[in-house]
Amino acid sequence: MFVIRRLLKNIGRYSVSLGLSLVCLTVAHAQAPRTLTALSYVERGNQRMEKGEWERAIADYGLAIATDPRVPQAYNNRGIARQAEGDLEGALADFNRAIGLDPRYLKAYHNRGLLRDAREEYDEAIADFSKALELDPRLASAFANRANARYAKGDFGGALADCDKTLALNRRSWLAHNTRGLVRQKQRDPDGAIADFNQAIAIGPSYAQGYYNRGNAYLFKGDMERALADYTRAIALDPNFASAYINRGTLYGALGKLDQAQADYDQAIELQPRSAATYFNRGLVRLLQGRAAEAQEDFAQCLALDQKLKPDIEQAKQSLAPSQYRER
Repeated sequence: MFVIRRLLKNIGRYSVSLGLSLVCLTVAHAQAPRTLTALSYVERGNQRMEKGEWERAIADYGLAIATDPRVPQAYNNRGIARQAEGDLEGALADFNRAIGLDPRYLKAYHNRGLLRDAREEYDEAIADFSKALELDPRLASAFANRANARYAKGDFGGALADCDKTLALNRRSWLAHNTRGLVRQKQRDPDGAIADFNQAIAIGPSYAQGYYNRGNAYLFKGDMERALADYTRAIALDPNFASAYINRGTLYGALGKLDQAQADYDQAIELQPRSAATYFNRGLVRLLQGRAAEAQEDFAQCLALDQKLKPDIEQAKQSLAPSQYRER
């Protein structure tokens, strides 16, 4: 069946990075009054960061920097807050400045690595995590995040080695179990992947990504019932998880539950309105529902976003659509 085969191709990857490292300070009495004042602003900024008050924290770190521009912690922590606010360029500039002031500032390398990973600059992220490990060879979070970046780059052997190193230091690393599960899935070992995702879920039962990734592994095995349950659980934990709606819609389409499939694609499009593949998939469902005009609208939107899907659309029309789409 063309529609099932095409829908199942939409299964994607999802991974997560660990949180950023906030630096709290112990003020030494021997420091200059100006530095002491700057550090007091940093401490207040830290308290505001813990409450999620990003703008106020950024303002406090700015006061610290204005008082004494030689305090690297102020730049590092402002970089964290700026990244949380979506100012990636500002965050990168702050991490760079922190490292410039203190070339052995481990947490600034780690935080810059997380930022670069978020920007899909995987080689640079790996270099930063490696520098952090040079400064602290037992920093489990740096191994885990380097594994995540190596996985994203396609270096599955390197990712697996880093996951194993992480777990030797910290058996309860959610990220290491999750990434190792993704690697095993790529290696066509769904049972091994499921074992790791089970561990990740046991460690972090509120993380939607673990259920989503385990659902993908179950789907790979053909266990649609368990896959459906995991996608549903992921959505319950994170109602804005577009990929989980897409993959659950895939399953509903494969099971012939077309109304449920369309509802999931509707939600996915609302969350990710520039996903050509989702418009394509909803168009397929609408063809099967006999709603040719609405299917054509979806296919037109799909092509506006990605012309490479045109052959798939033409094949779908010939295979599934009512007679008006078929060649005479």
